[in-house]
Amino acid sequence: MWDIPTRARSAGEAHSAVAADPSAAQYRSAIEALLASYRAIPRSATVRLAKRTSNLFRVRPATDAPGLDVSGLQGVLSVDVEALTADVGGMCTFEDLVAATLPLGLAPLVVPQLKTITVGGAATGGGIESTSFRSGLSHDDIVEMDLLTGAGTIITATPDGEHADLFFGFPNSYGTLGYATRLRIRLEPIKPFVTLRHVRFTALTDLPEVIGRIIDTRSYDGVPVDYLDGVVFTATESYLTLGTLTDEPGPTSDYTGQRIYYRSIQQRTTDRLTIADYLWRWDTDWFWCSRAFGAQQPVIRRLWPKRLRRSSFYWKLVALDRRWDIADRLEQLHRRPRLERVVQDIEVPLDRTAEFLTWFLDTIPIEPIWLCPLRLPANPAGDGTATWPLYPIPPEKTYVNVGFWSTVPIRAGDPEGAANRLIERQVDHLGGHKSLYSDAYYSPEEFAALYGGATYSELKARYDPESRLLNLYDKAVRRH
Repeated sequence: MWDIPTRARSAGEAHSAVAADPSAAQYRSAIEALLASYRAIPRSATVRLAKRTSNLFRVRPATDAPGLDVSGLQGVLSVDVEALTADVGGMCTFEDLVAATLPLGLAPLVVPQLKTITVGGAATGGGIESTSFRSGLSHDDIVEMDLLTGAGTIITATPDGEHADLFFGFPNSYGTLGYATRLRIRLEPIKPFVTLRHVRFTALTDLPEVIGRIIDTRSYDGVPVDYLDGVVFTATESYLTLGTLTDEPGPTSDYTGQRIYYRSIQQRTTDRLTIADYLWRWDTDWFWCSRAFGAQQPVIRRLWPKRLRRSSFYWKLVALDRRWDIADRLEQLHRRPRLERVVQDIEVPLDRTAEFLTWFLDTIPIEPIWLCPLRLPANPAGDGTATWPLYPIPPEKTYVNVGFWSTVPIRAGDPEGAANRLIERQVDHLGGHKSLYSDAYYSPEEFAALYGGATYSELKARYDPESRLLNLYDKAVRRH
């Protein structure tokens, strides 16, 4: 972690103001190492990050080829408490960023759920959380970015500068147009605590009306709503969790020990957490996915070291399973069919949400399901078109992100990815959108129509003319 200077910048300072910070020398050194590693990669080889960990669920090929040295881009450069911005290295995790800003009474507008998601990763791949109903997605809060392009040059991209096309085209490009080396993101004031209300619904059709009303009024029953997400357990049991910032002192709950956060939603109607525990409430049990490793069984949980109850450790267990096919071997041992991984986040329009949820619960045997309403801010152009051409959700229209992360049995005779293909078709039918961090099965033509094909091709030709980086379709759909 770099030292974190805090100061207010004058309005006349240039976009490269980070160069005036005490951490500028470290940043310049990190860029030099990055460019040296780029030059060391053979021109016949694909340029990749030299990074062992990932929050992607797509299969990545094993390789011994040299990669980009991003080891020096992991910290917070500076926090501007008056401008309400932070400058960070592209590999800075949200865990480190939040640790730097919370003592100042500030937080990023959108803090993705898992601690090891990087700011640069969220910018190029997407990040969502319970503030997304009022603040959009992670990339909606970016002021400017320094980017290493596929051509091996460092450029600064801003919404109205020479490289505005790449600024708006970077989200959902997943490192195929370049990598963020520095980002300036917006912050907002926060309070020390969050009070929660868990509102139960017995019919899925009741959810959209209440979600829409909360988003329009930023309140529920006369109480302000600062955070909004939900969980569907069954067709007759679902909840919206409404969070409200407060500085009123009082007792708080702790879900980093024996108690499990998502189970508390069913067990109590109100709750109270510190702001830090609220932001990371899903990380301890990786939402509910820790149950696959036995970490929710009381005896095992008591023995499981608390420092290893976090998403980054569960990722290591997933990597072991992939390497040795542990889950499939166990299924075969018990004479059960192999399993298809169904790990996805999709968005559907608010008025089609109940329809999708009903279909999903009738078709795909997975529960619980996460809900996260989102509404992107107005397009800077003011014309109502999608702000982010590779992430083509229209602004100022409410969608609901639906997250589901588990496995289903593979039926004899089904094609590869049968359940995932069904989901893709249903999402498309309902006018929705699918994130690309996991398995995808679109044809090249379908993919181009859904993910800014013409715009992407133009950006690729300008910023990666020799195709040193993977193509987005190759990376997101084809197996490598």
